[in-house]
Amino acid sequence: MNRAGAACRTRAAAPASARTWLRAAAAGLRAAVAATALLAALWAAPASAGLPETPRPRQLTVADGLPSNTINRIAEDRHGYLWIATSEGLARYDGTGYRIWQREQGLRDNFVWTVHVDARNRVWVGTAQGGMAMLDAQRKRWTYFDRSNTPILDDDCVWSIASTADGALWFGTERGGLYRMGEDGQIRRFMPRAGDPRSLPGEGVVALSVAPDGVLWVGTRDGAARWTGRDFERVPAGALKSNILNSIGFERDGAVWFGTTGGVGLRTPDGRYRADPWSAFASKYAVMDVLARDRAGQYWFDLPQGLGVGGADGVEVVPLFSATSQGLVRPNWSGAYEDREGGLWFGSNGHGLWYLPPNWRQFSVLIRRIDDPASMANGYVRGIAPADDGDMWLVGSGGALDKLDPETGAIEHVAKGFSGGIVLYHVLADRRGKVWATWYGGLARIDPATRTIRTWHMDRGDDRAITGSVDLVESGELVWLIGSAGEVQARDGEGRVRETLHAGERGLPASVVIPFGGHGPDGSLWLAAGSALLRWDAGERRFVPVPGLAPGSAIQSFVFADGQRMWLGGFGTLDAYRWDGKRLHRDFGLDVRDGLPATEVRGLAVDANGLVWMTSKRGLVRVDPYARTARVYGVKDGLPSQEFARAPVARPGDGRLLIGSPEGLVLFDPAMVKPSRAAPTLIVESVEVRRGSRKVAFPTEDADPRKALPGRVPAVFVADGDRDLRIVARLLSFNNSQNNRYRFRLSRFDPGWVDVGASGERVFSQLSPGDYRLQVMAKTADNVWSPPLTIQLHVDSPWWWSWWAVVAAVALLALLLAWILMAHRNRLQRRLAWQRAEHEREVAKQASLAKTRFLATLGHEVRTPMTGVLGMSELLLDTPLDQKQRGYTESIRRAGEHLLRLVNDALDLARIESGKLELAHEPFDLRALVAQAADLMRPLAQQRGLTFEVEVAANAPRGLRGDASRVCQVLLNLLGNAIKFTDAGTVGLRVERLTPQGVRFEVSDTGPGLNEEQKQRLFRRFEQAEGARTAARYGGSGLGLAISQELAAAMEGEIAVYSEPGQGARFVFDLPLSNAEPPSGAGAERGARAVARPHAGPLAILLVEDDATVAEVIAGLLRTHGHRVTHVGNGLAALAEVATARFDIALLDLDLPGINGLDLARQLRTQGFVQPLVAVTARADADAEPQAAQAGFDRFLRKPVTGAMLADAIDELIVARRGEA
Repeated sequence: MNRAGAACRTRAAAPASARTWLRAAAAGLRAAVAATALLAALWAAPASAGLPETPRPRQLTVADGLPSNTINRIAEDRHGYLWIATSEGLARYDGTGYRIWQREQGLRDNFVWTVHVDARNRVWVGTAQGGMAMLDAQRKRWTYFDRSNTPILDDDCVWSIASTADGALWFGTERGGLYRMGEDGQIRRFMPRAGDPRSLPGEGVVALSVAPDGVLWVGTRDGAARWTGRDFERVPAGALKSNILNSIGFERDGAVWFGTTGGVGLRTPDGRYRADPWSAFASKYAVMDVLARDRAGQYWFDLPQGLGVGGADGVEVVPLFSATSQGLVRPNWSGAYEDREGGLWFGSNGHGLWYLPPNWRQFSVLIRRIDDPASMANGYVRGIAPADDGDMWLVGSGGALDKLDPETGAIEHVAKGFSGGIVLYHVLADRRGKVWATWYGGLARIDPATRTIRTWHMDRGDDRAITGSVDLVESGELVWLIGSAGEVQARDGEGRVRETLHAGERGLPASVVIPFGGHGPDGSLWLAAGSALLRWDAGERRFVPVPGLAPGSAIQSFVFADGQRMWLGGFGTLDAYRWDGKRLHRDFGLDVRDGLPATEVRGLAVDANGLVWMTSKRGLVRVDPYARTARVYGVKDGLPSQEFARAPVARPGDGRLLIGSPEGLVLFDPAMVKPSRAAPTLIVESVEVRRGSRKVAFPTEDADPRKALPGRVPAVFVADGDRDLRIVARLLSFNNSQNNRYRFRLSRFDPGWVDVGASGERVFSQLSPGDYRLQVMAKTADNVWSPPLTIQLHVDSPWWWSWWAVVAAVALLALLLAWILMAHRNRLQRRLAWQRAEHEREVAKQASLAKTRFLATLGHEVRTPMTGVLGMSELLLDTPLDQKQRGYTESIRRAGEHLLRLVNDALDLARIESGKLELAHEPFDLRALVAQAADLMRPLAQQRGLTFEVEVAANAPRGLRGDASRVCQVLLNLLGNAIKFTDAGTVGLRVERLTPQGVRFEVSDTGPGLNEEQKQRLFRRFEQAEGARTAARYGGSGLGLAISQELAAAMEGEIAVYSEPGQGARFVFDLPLSNAEPPSGAGAERGARAVARPHAGPLAILLVEDDATVAEVIAGLLRTHGHRVTHVGNGLAALAEVATARFDIALLDLDLPGINGLDLARQLRTQGFVQPLVAVTARADADAEPQAAQAGFDRFLRKPVTGAMLADAIDELIVARRGEA
């Protein structure tokens, strides 16, 4: 990658990224070694006998998750993550996926030139235009260093970064020189100075590398130098072919390699320089740079032809196949890196990242090259057999017979075309040296010496070939042909047929596929036939079952390791049997739980160490019967393909195995294919929970990187309400990382280990409160388990389970119990109080009923004699009396009327308390009602010398719906009080509309007024303004206003008083009655009737009254009007009178001895008495009048009655009756 240009991102001809080679495991160069000795040391890398292994790097591109195919630098952190600087961001690779940092994740510039991990595990990156940035060890926070915040910086294009043992960080820029940042954060700048040979060679610092001895080497566009601690010791002029450096690398012995635009230079450990140490290769390969020297001692070169590898036989170009380009490519290399496992990573400019696993040397691969006639004729080798000279016979997809020299890889094309171009399946070299080959429906015998070929076909002659895929097994003097369709044939060395057996004959099953045939321990032919194992009995000339096979076995292949040990392979199983000469005995078995793939077995082989090699469609399986483990090898392990159709074939002599695959022939030494036993590095990548709608991440290592230890994870505290605890573990092993496997175990939750496959993730949706211990383990593809990694988990209890909540709960429980006890006690007290109140209420109810009954009885008993008193006084006033007598009589009448008012008030209170007060709901004329009240009260006011004023506002409603008599009663009470308590001045009445509906009455006076205490007592029963003084002066019972207030409340209204002493009083009576049309002409008609109604003439009246005084009074009042009165004292007498005489009207008392007045009325109506009936009673209850109407009475009068009352009632009834007539 070129960093020499006008702009930081400009490319030029030569690569220029800093390339630090990994510390090699091989011996370095020696100071006194000459050039030839140097080259000899180059070839000193160890190599096994036979064909060299073929490197097969695997390409990783943006299709695999990289942000860019331009790789600038590679580094590895303490845990084992691979950090990759690309032209489109920084990537971190864990073997399965990438985490990307770009502008959106905090980078100031996506073009990352270099990446470096310091001793504190912090990641430093240099960018093209954003300066340098540091990602902390927790990978959460970026710190930036650029010209905007670091004044000493003169360039934001950072090309290279390195750190030294003293904790200093060095970074080089494109034009701003070299900078050193100490542990204290202080930055020092180094620049070239003219005439100073101990200054920095150039301002453009391309490479920074630290030698094994801790010395910092600097490569610039104007030469290289090493830091002495005070200044720079430059590489002498002319020591290198070019002063434009690309890279600097080291040998373990102190030798230094310099990659320049003119080639590679060398500084030997004794300080001498060689400008062209690779001149011996100049004729064939020009070494542009040394990318790396791996721990096995091999060099990896940047050649014009591509990637080169150096070994004992020289330098070879590694063919690189790109899946993206669909062909061979020659990448422009930017550097290489060897990870802690020994895997090699090659960065390129445009072709992505290339990975070569550490075990790539395990397998050698031969492929057919169409443009190379010397390569194999069969691209897919299907049949392999050893030749008698140590070479190997090959047949396959090309229909040709090849002979391979496993030592050199040379191919000899012996024969071809004899199968007619049909694929050859199997090959066998018999003990006579003849080679047999089969194809579908054909058989050939080739003499390699003479190259003569004889063929047999399935449709020709008596010695025709058998059909199907035919296997070949030599047993004794015979060559056996085993057909997959169940047919078996034996031929002698000349090809003559000696035995032919078809399915169902001589021990062969009638319907079975024979997948495999081989030798038994005595050399006889054995066949795998489904669930049976058959052995050829030459004496009986038939196949017989081999005893001892486990029931239910499904045999697909078998092999004898020696005379006793036998291995049988089935679907996902491998069983070890022991042969005692007569029968088999099963010792043990392996299955998928031991690592075997769950697929068919295509073949078995046993190497010299007793290891079993199994082929399948899922790869090559190495089975260690001693450790009882299996390891599957695939394309990620260097194999060209993972699909194998036949068993591995051992080369006699050295034990190397050969296997054919669709992508080439595999050769390997079983002793060299060893699983790695190194303990892998397991880390916890992330721990997070879902808290509400957001994710919360927990730290996975100590905040102080100096205290952070591998495998140590801080305790995780999960709050109450957190959900979906997700733990992600990563095994940082890049070698076949797709086959890494993980398992978790959570104490108090899991009964055992829980396998999660290759994901490495575990999610717990919700855990109960408490402390847990989570253990995580992982194993590599080599079946090596990591040490368990432990995470302490604490799941918080809900707040109601915390200690303070428990204490509070206990306290609350105690309080609750106390409250319950108190509540129970209070409940008992309330129950007792309720029972007492109910009792008192019942007593009060009974008392109220008794009082009501008493008042009703009292009213009845008072009204009856009051009738006599008032009636007699009225009769007496109609007689000639002198002035004194008339005064006495008037006093008697007034005293009786006052007593009657007291009784009526008491009865009203009794009705209100008993809830039996009934209110009428009829329309009435408001103005007529007011006029009636005014007419009644004006004379009283005038008698006291008061001015009586009435004002009806224009907005006052004309008609209302309600009980007019009760409204009038309240109004008269208020006016009466105002007149009574006003000695001089004015009493006024104002009527106006009440909003939103109803009427407001305001009664005002100029009386003495009321104070607050008097106003508080005003509406109490039996209370007056000044108590006894008021009663003594003005009289009264103290019930009028109390009854008025209760009547107002019953009509949903209220009475308010506004007064001050000496200022008079104003009573406001608000009554929210609904509006109604007044009765049409009601007032006029009533007045007209009163004026125009004629008095009834003399009438015959029947009076039924048991009280003689009352009867005398009523009769007297009636007789004063000229009526004839017939008096009887009971109901029977009344019935007798009606039967013998005719009456115009009857007046009946309701409380009669014997038959009462109600029953008497019913009897009269039954007997045909149609004249008016008038009830005259002393009853005061509200039910009396409705009962009377129901019994047939036409009018209802309460005692005491006056002459006027009687006259009005009689006149109305008689007039009404005449009108009807």
